[in-house]
Amino acid sequence: MNICILTPRFPYPQYGGDALRINEVARHLKQQGHKLILVSLSDEKVTPVEQAHELYDRVYFINRNRIQSLIMGAMHFLKGKPIQCGYYYSEKYKELLQKVINKEEPDLYVSHLLRMVPYLWELHLEKKSIIEMTDALSKTYILSSKAEGVGLLKYVYKLEQRLIAKYEKFVTTHFPKVVLVSQADIDYLKKKIKGDTSSLALHSNGVGYMENISTSYNVDKICFLGNMRSMQNQDAALYFANEVFPLVKKQHPTAKFYIVGSLPPPNIQAIASDDIIVTGFVDNLEEFLQDACLLVAPVRVAAGIQNKVLVGMGCGIPVVMTSLISHAIPELQNGENCIISDGAEAIAASCHKLMTNMEERNSIAIKGYNMVKNYYSWDEKLKGYEIISHKG
Repeated sequence: MNICILTPRFPYPQYGGDALRINEVARHLKQQGHKLILVSLSDEKVTPVEQAHELYDRVYFINRNRIQSLIMGAMHFLKGKPIQCGYYYSEKYKELLQKVINKEEPDLYVSHLLRMVPYLWELHLEKKSIIEMTDALSKTYILSSKAEGVGLLKYVYKLEQRLIAKYEKFVTTHFPKVVLVSQADIDYLKKKIKGDTSSLALHSNGVGYMENISTSYNVDKICFLGNMRSMQNQDAALYFANEVFPLVKKQHPTAKFYIVGSLPPPNIQAIASDDIIVTGFVDNLEEFLQDACLLVAPVRVAAGIQNKVLVGMGCGIPVVMTSLISHAIPELQNGENCIISDGAEAIAASCHKLMTNMEERNSIAIKGYNMVKNYYSWDEKLKGYEIISHKG
């Protein structure tokens, strides 16, 4: 098949989990013998087309006009439609997509996130479309009021939550296949949507893993991993730095906290110090992480599977996480292959346990690594992705 993939951001450089996810979907489809056509908006000053050509057979893009994005976002809000769908709406992109359709004659379309759905709907392509929703955003936005460092944005999230909830229902009931990465999110949407939800399909995240892991590590190295453009990751990093790390430092004065991830905004850069290191993007993530004592995922605003958990385990590092994100990975066992803790004192105590008990630290690390290796290969999780069972 010729498969056309629509993305709101150019998927290279691969800064965050959203780009990693859609590229792994594309890689899986390519391995099944399909021809891939990328049609993307781009915010890059120099769009890395050659890099994209290593995976995608055809690459088309236009640069997004940010002023136009703000205007369209406001117009969509006034019409009762999600702000983000307007923010990523462009008549020039729609014209480009129509030209691609005429030239390439795709058999199947994949919308990366809800933001690209309006193009498919307006061009009457819904019967040949898969919506890569990934997460139940309405669920995420409900939790956003607890986030640190978002200020007035929490009111925007509250408004957007209502609009997204309506749009999730529309997409679920009008498109033949809507993909999420977590059964918990599917169950959530089934409860919220009164109507046919047979389109909802589970294709969880997978992860690469190191061929060999080491049981030697830097006892003072605590890492957090995530695309720092994300509000959820900013909240988690600030929460650990401000509320948890001071408790850890009382018992481990030489401990250091590394915030690893691309595009750290000013509020994250502002907390950098001798003991809190904001790395920004790192070229070789596995190499950087592999000697960490532990990885923390104190996420309080989230939906779906947090790739940071799987990446950390795939590097042979024990992960301390909140219960909120643990539910999306059914193979997790607290105290066996991870540690699940809620609240600053409990998270700090869990860090202390791993930093002072080498045997327990290594046992949890190895069991977490084996879990990823046995259950979370991309090919296994994406099997049958391109198959649509039409309604009626």
